Amino acid sequence: MTVLNSNLTTAWTPEDYGKLVDITVAAKAVPFQAGTVVETASQTIRFPVLQADPATGWYAENSTITLTDPDTDEVVVTPKKVAGLTQVSNEALNDSNPAVANQIGQGLARDIARKIDAAFFANTTTNGPSGLLSVSYSVVDTGAAYTNLDPFHAAKKEAQDAGAELTHFVLAPDVALALAQAKTGTGSNQGLLDNVGDGVTLAGVPVIVSTAVAAGEAWGLDKSQIMTVRRTGTQVVTSGDAAFASDAVQIRATSRVGFGLINPAGIVRLYNAA
Repeated sequence: MTVLNSNLTTAWTPEDYGKLVDITVAAKAVPFQAGTVVETASQTIRFPVLQADPATGWYAENSTITLTDPDTDEVVVTPKKVAGLTQVSNEALNDSNPAVANQIGQGLARDIARKIDAAFFANTTTNGPSGLLSVSYSVVDTGAAYTNLDPFHAAKKEAQDAGAELTHFVLAPDVALALAQAKTGTGSNQGLLDNVGDGVTLAGVPVIVSTAVAAGEAWGLDKSQIMTVRRTGTQVVTSGDAAFASDAVQIRATSRVGFGLINPAGIVRLYNAA
């Protein structure tokens, strides 16, 4: 007598779609937190930059005042498109709870945020905007390990010397951990800082922790001098037309973003420069 595999009976039974479980870590695009967001409907936007004030001086009464011009320049930003496309069966769309299309659309939007962060902390990105590594920033050498807050105080001074006032430190996760584990002194078990994470201040400057920052590094930024230009917000649309033959729906997410780094010397990179 032939014995049927016990799993065979379930092969002919329709399965339920359960609730979609989202284990993606929510992404928070750093340039939108640590920069000034500028919306535009144009392909390109220009930012006039005042590099030096017109000169003044002391003059005797009734004497001629010397005419001087300010030193000006401009930064031109052309937002670039970041986009994604995926496909879901109509069966999954109709049977799942909550609507899987909405969940996947949010996932596409989160990955767009991660791609924006990656471009922001990079040099150049194929088809994307140039990032912080593409300009002549200031540097603070942290040495091999973060054991105190001295590098962050030094970064504030470097920025001030360049005409910037740091509003954010953006740390790699391992730097945040190293600072959280730092002690008040040799042989001490007392932590220098109770916690180092989003919203905590270092040397009086608010912190953002981002996986987009290279290991061992941190950046000091002045929000007023970082222009995050958004031509369109992140848009998520669905369509069954292209996937009609597959009995499916395609989900597309797009965004157009660029960076205007107004004062490169006021951007401070903290890392082991040895």
